[in-house]
Amino acid sequence: MLATVLCGEDPAFVAKLACYARNVANMRSVSHVLACIIAHEAHEYTRAVIRNIIVRPDDITEIMACYKQMYGKPFPNALKREIAEQIQRFDEYALAKYNSRGMSMKLRDVLRITHPTPKDEKTEALFRKVLDDTLETPYTWETELSEKGNTKEVWDELIASGKVGYMALLRNLRNIVKCGADIAPVLKVLSDPERVKKSRQLPFRFFSAYRMLEQENLMTPEIHRALENALTVSVENLDTVPGRTLIAVDVSGSMGSCISRKSTVMCSEIAGLLGAMSSRICEDAAVCYFDCPGGWSCLRGDKGYIVEHYGKYDSILEICRKHIFSGGGTQMDLPMKFALEEDKSASIKPFDRVIYFSDNVCNSSSYGIKTVQSMVDKYRKKYNPDFWVHGVDLQGYGTQQFCGKNFNLIAGWSDKVLEFILLAEKGIGSLVQTIEEYQMK
Repeated sequence: MLATVLCGEDPAFVAKLACYARNVANMRSVSHVLACIIAHEAHEYTRAVIRNIIVRPDDITEIMACYKQMYGKPFPNALKREIAEQIQRFDEYALAKYNSRGMSMKLRDVLRITHPTPKDEKTEALFRKVLDDTLETPYTWETELSEKGNTKEVWDELIASGKVGYMALLRNLRNIVKCGADIAPVLKVLSDPERVKKSRQLPFRFFSAYRMLEQENLMTPEIHRALENALTVSVENLDTVPGRTLIAVDVSGSMGSCISRKSTVMCSEIAGLLGAMSSRICEDAAVCYFDCPGGWSCLRGDKGYIVEHYGKYDSILEICRKHIFSGGGTQMDLPMKFALEEDKSASIKPFDRVIYFSDNVCNSSSYGIKTVQSMVDKYRKKYNPDFWVHGVDLQGYGTQQFCGKNFNLIAGWSDKVLEFILLAEKGIGSLVQTIEEYQMK
């Protein structure tokens, strides 16, 4: 594993990378794996890393389970000592909430492995409850709904309690609306800029809530405004992408698959959302929705693509609902075909970059062109030798259509991919420097 090799050469960097992944990029699993590598390879950084990446009690159980799976027993002393310290940060409510029975490593297992010395009598009594499995059932929306039912009265009580977290309110917005509970305080929380930032919700969560309510005719102007405000806040802190950008959104048939087995959100919808977000932060952008001309294509006309220009104040939610899915084949050279034709006019500034949101599956290309890369090469030769190609791979089939200079392939997606685009253009050193400058607590 590359991280293991790097840990042997520069453990301080890997330690900062783990903390950066957890606290900046919101990548829990990656931070857990890196923490385990640090614990195994660089004991002197273990305690600082664990201290920085444990946010919830289940971070503790998952790190311990991950280490056991990766390296087996025994657990390093530095890891055990810091876990023993960190588990004392949490109260009974938090420990009970995250003491999942489905986990391979439970909190009582952690206590038996790390042997923490309780900091006071209250903590000692709490640890005894963990070991005896007698933690008090926490007051959560799950337990209340299970006991009392999904009714207006129950939701009004839960909302008034102030103990329903941001994510729970967002994910249950449909249930809250359908049962007739008071929606006003919920919308106030969801649209509060500070709560949005603190929640660390991926932008697609807001889109999913919007989509579900819209499909069931439960959307109201007030809900739309709250979700739009929340989504806008999640985007507004991203740096502006300078220059002229072509945003290529794949709406072909292969993009009709869902983003995961548990989700009903299609890859094309995520592509549309990322395209809408990109149009908001790009200084000058054109959004090209593409599949292929003719055949099954439902896009207007026979070009196989539609180009839209959006303003700074256009609704992100409404933009990402446009041209969501067409269903034709995938002709990835069409955005570049548009760019070559668009830039024939000497009065138009050439594009600085193209950002593809696609599964990178290409069925065909036009006019006998063998590869999409050849279209990019043609554009660089004719208009802009420093033209960048960013390919955001939404499915991970292992296919790609580009290579060489000024090409950046991003596997996976989140709002962070938009930040990475700027870092990539500045050079890999910019990201390394960002991580090196990260300050651990």
